[in-house]
Amino acid sequence: MGTASKVLVGVVTLEIKCPIGGTYRNVGYTEDGVTVDYGVTKVEINVEEETYPIRQAIQTESLKVTANLAESSLANMSIAMAGSVLAGNVLSIGSGVDKEMAIRLVGKNELGYDKTWEIPQAVASGSVGMPYRKNEKTVVPVEFTAIKGSEAIATVTDSTS
Repeated sequence: MGTASKVLVGVVTLEIKCPIGGTYRNVGYTEDGVTVDYGVTKVEINVEEETYPIRQAIQTESLKVTANLAESSLANMSIAMAGSVLAGNVLSIGSGVDKEMAIRLVGKNELGYDKTWEIPQAVASGSVGMPYRKNEKTVVPVEFTAIKGSEAIATVTDSTS
């Protein structure tokens, strides 16, 4: 039988450090929460003498973080759009600059303490479509893809106090 207290319910805060050497900034409210998606592609190792693979090997891995930012500030638009540059109150789009950033997600674990995801290196990788409609909020869709730096692509830490 399972343990009900280990079922996690709730949201996480999404924080971005851009540039990587800077400080984390909370991106504010989200629409529909934040999704972390880890994927793996494996290759099957087959031999002539067996009808089933004798093992599998990891060929590629990916880690993506997606969210819809409810606060459509220039700072949030800048981190969502890979080829943009923010200078003061002007966002220039189409500069061809791929910004690297760090991502931190902080939620709660089953004990009520922080569960923290740290992604030390990522880039914006998704398409950004921002609808402007009468009597509706405009959200900024973001997709970040972890890239390999000198550390693991991500760590997840459960606080115990």
